[in-house]
Amino acid sequence: MASDTTLAPAEFFSGLRKGVKAQLSSELGSLNTGRGRGRLLKLHYDRPEFHYEAWHHTGDGRLEIGLHFEGSQSENQAAFEFFRARMIEIKAGLPHAELEPWDRGWSRLYETLPATQLDDGVLDAAVELMAAYIVTLQPLVDSFAKG
Repeated sequence: MASDTTLAPAEFFSGLRKGVKAQLSSELGSLNTGRGRGRLLKLHYDRPEFHYEAWHHTGDGRLEIGLHFEGSQSENQAAFEFFRARMIEIKAGLPHAELEPWDRGWSRLYETLPATQLDDGVLDAAVELMAAYIVTLQPLVDSFAKG
């Protein structure tokens, strides 16, 4: 059995961005991209402070995929409450998703994948999962923003 090809972080996150964009409907709008430092990718629609993130935690050998709320503390708290009230609905589409308060008054709705290294297998799983997060959660993000 052949092993998956190890990818450099820039190659992995570029492939993730392209793969996710290819799976999404244009009805969701124009997806904007921001690369964080190192092993991080951020994708968002209208509000960069509420973004989808892929973050490789090298020390833990995990890849985090999720929706991050990194606006003002009051906005983040309101988003946390809004999404907490909808966790049964969210878990119907994302059964491993967890919602938690995080650093600096931020919150995140996320899960992790095993990723001791960034390779083709992790990339394929990450594309599927990040696309599922966006398809499942963006209508709720839009509803919250209109709120």
